[in-house]
Amino acid sequence: MSVQSSTSEKVGQAWNHYREGRADAAAKEFEAILRQNPEDIDASYGLGLAQKATGQLELASKTFETTLEFVNTAKLEYESTRQVQLEENNVKTPEDDRFMMLDRMVRQRLAEVQVVKAD
Repeated sequence: MSVQSSTSEKVGQAWNHYREGRADAAAKEFEAILRQNPEDIDASYGLGLAQKATGQLELASKTFETTLEFVNTAKLEYESTRQVQLEENNVKTPEDDRFMMLDRMVRQRLAEVQVVKAD
């Protein structure tokens, strides 16, 4: 089994905990994944949601800020590999759409925890 599939399985298990209402268990799983893969966007986002669900708004805010940095870094790395393609034709790919969606989702969650913290 490759490292990628192993990580994907672990992320899936953590999301299952989250969906089943076990945010504490999900947070522990996401943290374990991040110890092995510190810039895993899915695990970082999931950790932020789990922290939010358990009322750890300060931590969730920091986690979402970190996740946004991961998204932006990954997007820049991706764009640098296809810069020639972009210059030749402005065709967008599913990966472009993914980064746009991730950016929006993380910003929404960050705004939610910051609004709740301010109340």
